[in-house]
Amino acid sequence: MEPTHLIRLPDGRSLALDDVGDPGGVPVVYLHGTPDSRLARHPDDDIARACGVRLIAIDRPGSGDSDPGGGGLVELGDDIAHALDSLGVEEVALLGWSAGGLFSLGAASPSSGLHPRVRAVLLVGTLPPVEAYADADLVAELGPRRRPFVELAAEVPPKELAAEVAPYLVPQPLAPDMALEHVLEGAGDEGRAELAMVPGAAEQMAVALMASVQQGLGGLQRDIELQLEPGLDLSGISAPVISVHGERDGVSPPAVGEWLAGRLPNADVEVLPDASHHLVFPHWEHLLARLTALWARRG
Repeated sequence: MEPTHLIRLPDGRSLALDDVGDPGGVPVVYLHGTPDSRLARHPDDDIARACGVRLIAIDRPGSGDSDPGGGGLVELGDDIAHALDSLGVEEVALLGWSAGGLFSLGAASPSSGLHPRVRAVLLVGTLPPVEAYADADLVAELGPRRRPFVELAAEVPPKELAAEVAPYLVPQPLAPDMALEHVLEGAGDEGRAELAMVPGAAEQMAVALMASVQQGLGGLQRDIELQLEPGLDLSGISAPVISVHGERDGVSPPAVGEWLAGRLPNADVEVLPDASHHLVFPHWEHLLARLTALWARRG
């Protein structure tokens, strides 16, 4: 699945993206989770077209077809800004799922070159900045798969932790059948049920997982390191933000949204009953509608 564009960045790296949906619609930059790639989205891009969305799904550095390198959470916004210039896009909305939500916050922050061009942000089951894990009540809300990682992060340096965790997140070599098995096992019972609601979603995630490490584990390790990078300026994010959480999400429980809402200048929290971390698939149309409505409100 070749990207629709390979954008050459000022430092010589290439940034891969898919530009799909409605060419004249609301431009939405989609940022994937970890370990994933631009392909970790709803398998039917016609939904974006029907919702009036021009979906620009980007591979973060070292994932999929994007070259490794670049800076931190904030500097990804600079890469996105250059890509948008190449596409002739001025203002954008950001849609980030899981770790992609944290990278969306970085790209929307005041130190990012993308900041003045971000008109709206929708976070879906987002990971919070690392400072959130100093909140014992929030950590207590995490599920048994996420809490051990957070506890380790308080004791092990980010680079060392990333090197230890990456091979467990994506075993190698990774054949297609093993990738699908790994996706389904990692999703848990509730995540498997959400994937099953959308034909082809699990298979799409398996392809996305394989693409995430097609250049090796280096990009994944760097991605994990950046998730533990402190100092993100939430107070300077001027775009309106909606943080959507599944009621049963152990990776990003509603407590994460409340923590963010207490620190962002203009944020709302939406909790979806009976939903878990893979809610992005069965609720894709709803999420795009929420984002386009937020975009229109700023018009």
